[in-house]
Amino acid sequence: MESTTSMLDAEAVADLVLLDPLTEESLVQTLQERFRRHDIYTYIGNVVISVNPYQSLPIYTPEKVEEYHNCSFFAVKPHIYAIADDAYRSLRDRDRDQCILITGESGAGKTEASKLVMSYVAAVSSKGEEVNKVKEQLLQSNPVLEGDCHLLSPQPEQLKLRQDCGHYGYLNRESSSLPGMDDAANFHTMQDAMRVIGFSPTEVTELLEVTAVVLKLGNVQLSSSFQASGMEACSITEPQELREICELIGLDPGTLEQALCSRTVKARDETVLTTLTVPQGYYGRDALAKNIYSRLFDWLVNRINTSIQVKSGEQRKVMGVLDIYGFEIFQDNGFEQFIINYCNEKLQQIFILMTLKEEQEEYVREGIQWTPVEFFDNSIICNLIENNTTGILAMLDEECLRPGVVNEDTFITKLNQLLATHKHYESKETQNARHVTDASLTPRCFRIHHYAGKVTYNVTGFIEKNNDLLFRDLSQAMWAARHALLRSLFPEGDPQRVSLKLPPTAGFQFKSSVAMLMKNLYSKNPNYIRCIKPNDTKSAMVFTPELVLAQVRYLGLMENVRVRR
Repeated sequence: MESTTSMLDAEAVADLVLLDPLTEESLVQTLQERFRRHDIYTYIGNVVISVNPYQSLPIYTPEKVEEYHNCSFFAVKPHIYAIADDAYRSLRDRDRDQCILITGESGAGKTEASKLVMSYVAAVSSKGEEVNKVKEQLLQSNPVLEGDCHLLSPQPEQLKLRQDCGHYGYLNRESSSLPGMDDAANFHTMQDAMRVIGFSPTEVTELLEVTAVVLKLGNVQLSSSFQASGMEACSITEPQELREICELIGLDPGTLEQALCSRTVKARDETVLTTLTVPQGYYGRDALAKNIYSRLFDWLVNRINTSIQVKSGEQRKVMGVLDIYGFEIFQDNGFEQFIINYCNEKLQQIFILMTLKEEQEEYVREGIQWTPVEFFDNSIICNLIENNTTGILAMLDEECLRPGVVNEDTFITKLNQLLATHKHYESKETQNARHVTDASLTPRCFRIHHYAGKVTYNVTGFIEKNNDLLFRDLSQAMWAARHALLRSLFPEGDPQRVSLKLPPTAGFQFKSSVAMLMKNLYSKNPNYIRCIKPNDTKSAMVFTPELVLAQVRYLGLMENVRVRR
């Protein structure tokens, strides 16, 4: 190891393709040495590795923008501006739609990377009053989307993939507040950004009012009572919160209280009003808050996309910047982590297909002397989750729609029966069959061997979160409000549009969104930024080799280097 160490001391390799000898140890040591020198960017060919410094560095100045503008990718030091410039010039000069995929686990710096890419492209792209206006609107979308997220402290199950007009909006849970600012400053920044984007004063007011409704719904408390028949019922404990909500949206308090505390059921030709228990009431309250928030965020993204949309008839080239939540392994993992990690498996699949598999297949076609590089193809894991008949999501939907008693126990029993021999699935039952003792795996859990490591999921809440049903009474109450924006978010509440069709499950919607995203990405020329988290405490300039090594392994960086060579 002495020769490697001396080499690194002399000059830490800027492109890992040139690293010799190539070992996991030398690769991590190179990243560490460059990180120590504040060189946070390293190449694998034209793939950028970005190690989060957790502090501001003076490497994003206008002079730096000029240094990288129209410059050969390898003629200057590794930088995120280099890949942004390369993608932009390919878009401009070769007329090729681009996508920049920014991946990494939570806390690795993906959001900051996406902002840097967008600000660079905005700085170097063509000028003109209309163009500058659109660029400024695009840049100002960040504080609006982040401000909305920060204000509401969303639960993970409210995360959804948003796609429209080539732009991607998402809910960011890593750094939802703007750096170095307090809440008041953040709020004013968000308001200024909305004005730049083109929101009218009425739209801003309505947006804030609907946001307030979500916050106030969380304060609505229910208490239990019993009717003369002995049936349990629930009622609003503090009517003041309810009255304030109804004043905001122009709705009779009695209408909202009835929608929160009872449910209309149709039996044959009769309509029966049944009372709800306190837990059922809270379920309805939370479902309403989540639906309002989710639909409001959709509206916000669509509204921004409308402002920055290219005029019809003009030539249109697309550069998509994808910054999406990273792979998650927590102490307790539920439905949210399951679908987030599924999305990351799909992104890893794209990376494998486009950088490892297809490149090697091209060498074979061209008759190049080639020693194949072994790599893990994660298609087997994607299929385990998304297969239309035997996938985990399909079985979850089947349980949600099945008549009779349905709970997580019947769900995991079905998983154990159908996936007993799958090498990337295990549970207490499958371990018992193999005479394996593992106290960390309880009967209500299953474990998936993901590309990034083993993750144990607790099925508690899977059925409820996948159903994510909103009682029709609540939709109708929202539609009955005199608040224009809120009313527009619940078109199904119109009594003339009543449908008996069950809404799609959360898992089905997410899977469909991921499929649309993959189709979109496959049609673009890909550029990759692989973000790495150097420590678990977000401490400035601290590098933990063991943590980085784990990310190097599951990101497939060694295989990537071998193929690029």
